Amino acid sequence: MTIEDESSAEAVDLDYALAVAIRLQQTDQLEEAEALYRTILDQFPTFPEALHFYGLLMHQKGYNDKAIESIEQAISEVPGYSDAHNNLGNIFNKLGQFEKAAESYGRALDLNPDNAAAHSNLGVVLSQLSRVDEAIQAFSKAVSLMPDNAEFYKNLGNAFKKQGDFSKSIEAYRKVLSLRPYNAGHYENLCAVLYLQGSVEEAIVLIKQWLEYDPENPLALHRLYSYTGELVLPRAADEYITQTFDSFADSFDMVLKRLDYKAPYLVSDAVKDIYAQTGKALDILDAGCGTGLCGPLLRPYAKKIVGVDLSAKMLEKAKDRGCYDDLFQSELTAFIASYFTGCDVVVSADTLVYFGDLEPVCQAAAKALLPGGYFIFTVERTEESVSQGYKIHPHGRFSHSEAYVRDVIKSAGLSMVGLEKVMLRYEAGVPVDGFLVVAGKVLNK
Repeated sequence: MTIEDESSAEAVDLDYALAVAIRLQQTDQLEEAEALYRTILDQFPTFPEALHFYGLLMHQKGYNDKAIESIEQAISEVPGYSDAHNNLGNIFNKLGQFEKAAESYGRALDLNPDNAAAHSNLGVVLSQLSRVDEAIQAFSKAVSLMPDNAEFYKNLGNAFKKQGDFSKSIEAYRKVLSLRPYNAGHYENLCAVLYLQGSVEEAIVLIKQWLEYDPENPLALHRLYSYTGELVLPRAADEYITQTFDSFADSFDMVLKRLDYKAPYLVSDAVKDIYAQTGKALDILDAGCGTGLCGPLLRPYAKKIVGVDLSAKMLEKAKDRGCYDDLFQSELTAFIASYFTGCDVVVSADTLVYFGDLEPVCQAAAKALLPGGYFIFTVERTEESVSQGYKIHPHGRFSHSEAYVRDVIKSAGLSMVGLEKVMLRYEAGVPVDGFLVVAGKVLNK
């Protein structure tokens, strides 16, 4: 074998080893892939493709500093490595470092202007940076390069929605459905923007199409009920709550901050007004705790705080706050009913808006409270005369009349300590009116 033959064989062996490592990585055999990448890099420490894919593997395993270091080393070896720039941008995007992500995507596109995925990725981070006009340009370029990609049209629809151009958003979402007609999330996106545009009748037609292929979908059923009002629902289905808030968990706090969300402060202020001198003495149950926004506000008064929610992803966010002694994934009425140890306070901030019939949860709270304890919660309010005392709205939440709230507190054996008209948050720039309810359990004589 000549020197040229030996060099050629070495290249073939190296390419084969890299291909095997990539295949192991793609099939989630991460330990085996890592061992092979390390073997390759021990012998060829500046091999850019191995550095790149090893960096992606480190990102998969959660070692993002190592991932960034490895991919940046690959780029230093080959500055024109467009895919490496793009994937480095993906890592920065995942870490929430959007400026760095945009810079990496820009470099990838300087090197390869026809990289449709990089244009779409750039659009995502520009949207996160509220540079929506630029994001629309990036998504439009991605669509022009790859016109059959439903994900690119979805991103474009999201950007038009964020911009407030609902007509163009609807056009993009309809294109998504033409490319992927049997995807529940895409129906949900289009329904939401049709509602925002005020095209409720069109949304109802769409929901019925959605239900033809997915008759039991909880999101579709809830939207149909809330848009038509044909049925009197006692409350939103567990599946609807779970799917809605699992998908909402990552952006929940940021979105509510923009809406001037007041419910956690209202219930915590009520606790403060009642128990200002108790210090850390209370056993508190946060019913429908979500991401735990009430936790830091209630902690100064609590000996123990327990949170319960249906959404596992919301509970993960609540756990990260470090304010709760225990967190449980459960339907809150059933959980409260089984909370036999007794507690001083049950709070529920902006959760019972997904309940029409409040009697079961009020009965459960009355049972769980110690004598002298309080059930403190918020609901949205209606001034309309509704026979059952509550109604569902097209946005999917319930509102309650004052007379109904008073009656249900009384029937649960609780005493009405306070029923205050409050503003809960803004929605589309309009205040959302509600009640702050403070109900007490009478001390044993």
